[in-house]
This record gives sequence, C-alpha cells and structure tokens, in this order.
Amino acid sequence: MESPEPFPDFPEPQAGPARPSGRTTVRCALCGRPLTGTRSRRTGLGPSCDARLHPPGPDIPSRRREADQDPLPGT
Repeated sequence: MESPEPFPDFPEPQAGPARPSGRTTVRCALCGRPLTGTRSRRTGLGPSCDARLHPPGPDIPSRRREADQDPLPGT
C-alpha cells in the first residue's frame, strides 16, 4: 500500500536559480535605492530620505548659562 512518491497529488518542487550567499538587497522605502549601511538597512530608509522625513529639531537655547566664578580658596 506504499506509494513510490511521498505525496502523489503534489508535483515535485522546481529547482530555481541559486541564490548568492551573503546579504540580501534591501531597498529604500521612498526612493528604491539599495541600502548599504547597517542603520539604513535596519530602518528601511536611506540617509537623505530619512532626513526628509525626520528633519532635525530647532536649536532651543537652554535657560541655563555659565557664570564666571572665582576659584575656591585653599584649592
């Protein structure tokens, strides 16, 4: 009652082209260029596209300021 084929209703898988070993190509989600940097590959955006989506915040001066101080006596 055994069949020579393991699954007679399913065709044999076709051998596709061999994939090169190494990293797969990750492309930018906005422009489609290949990403090479680790951070870019992790976020899915290239540096220029990331800068367009997330511009740097404005420089907000702090209320704290440095004051000139005399040295402590005895030091």
